[in-house]
Amino acid sequence: MSVSVSPNASPAKSLPRKKLLIIGAGDFQLPLVEQAAKSCEVLLAAPVISAAFEPYISDRLIVDVRDEEAILAFARAHKIDGVITDQTDIAVRSVAYVAENMGLPGIGCETGILFTDKSRMRTRLAELGIPQLANRTVSSVEDACAFYQELCGAAGESAAPVRVIIKPLDTQGSRGVQVCAGEEELRDKYPEAARWSSNKKVIVEHFATGREFVVESLVFNHEYHTLCIGDTSYFNIPDAFAAKSRIFPTTADPALRSKVLALDKKIITGFGLSQGITHSEYIMEGDEVYLIETAARGGGVFISSDLISLSSGLHTEQFLIDIALGRLTEMPKILPQQCFCGYMAFYLPVGHVVRADGIEDVTSLPFVHRNQLGKLHVGIENREGATDKTSRLALIVSGDTREELMEHMAQVRSMLKIEIQAPDGAVLAPIWE
Repeated sequence: MSVSVSPNASPAKSLPRKKLLIIGAGDFQLPLVEQAAKSCEVLLAAPVISAAFEPYISDRLIVDVRDEEAILAFARAHKIDGVITDQTDIAVRSVAYVAENMGLPGIGCETGILFTDKSRMRTRLAELGIPQLANRTVSSVEDACAFYQELCGAAGESAAPVRVIIKPLDTQGSRGVQVCAGEEELRDKYPEAARWSSNKKVIVEHFATGREFVVESLVFNHEYHTLCIGDTSYFNIPDAFAAKSRIFPTTADPALRSKVLALDKKIITGFGLSQGITHSEYIMEGDEVYLIETAARGGGVFISSDLISLSSGLHTEQFLIDIALGRLTEMPKILPQQCFCGYMAFYLPVGHVVRADGIEDVTSLPFVHRNQLGKLHVGIENREGATDKTSRLALIVSGDTREELMEHMAQVRSMLKIEIQAPDGAVLAPIWE
């Protein structure tokens, strides 16, 4: 069939691609960059940008992601149409700063600070009348010890030894977070916590040991919607504070689940978030549920990019891109929990890898999704060991039932044959627990 064209008709012109600035270039930002490149001209700002990002970006700025003025100058020079990040805390303020100063869609600078400063976060909880674990923001080790003695006095002589957790105000990846069981230990560990805080202030907080939950939620035009709620299990490694797994959905009974989700909604709406994905962590002490921290970004370790999608059907990256460019007109459709899914993570001991078998077999399994196994090969050296969240390697795994998910995770562990030779010559296995 032939098609006639009027001689006066103008040739069709494609619309110019929107310029989207993404801040952060770690493993967990790659899914967002890949998706954005399908429809946008992508610019990237980060301290290090690996070769994995090269096919997707048109320009880059090598910069500390907290350098708001440098990033703003770069954004203005390129006349960007939107700015976004995901799965990282430290870029949230810069995203908010650039968006506010350029009149682009965003959450606002004050909200950006509220979601990234642990002290401001707790002040807002108090304003909302939400109970908290006993805590204090301190500027010196002497102030920290004074608060510790107050907690000991309140507990009474017959009580078990008081433990506190100390946290930098605005770090990520659990850097500098440590538990202290006495004043001597508090004095010893305090400098490391202060080192990771931009203003050298530290939160000292009663250390709770109850059940933990993780909640992912969505906000559009100030309207809140729960995406999924999961359970958290930790490595048995002192002061690593890293989850070995997060599994969705939670096994909590309906009443407890509702209690956690009601608290999450009250906090997120009370913090005034206008749009975006949130990641919040909660802990129980007795029958009470307390906020550990909340963030105005999706959960790391591919929670945002993969586990939210597997759980709720939401294409998180596209949602983030659309709100950054101001082109979303209605709340996306959220499905009920679609499957059982989670991440499983491991650490490499200090040493160099001498065996890395089973990787291709594992990554070809239909229930294994995005993962970091591509970074693992014979010869790589690990000098840090199990220090914080950032040194883990993780896989996303799914199943039709929780039992099947657990079986799949066990299968992955049995198929991966990884050996690490320690500096003393000993041959070690990955740390899974």
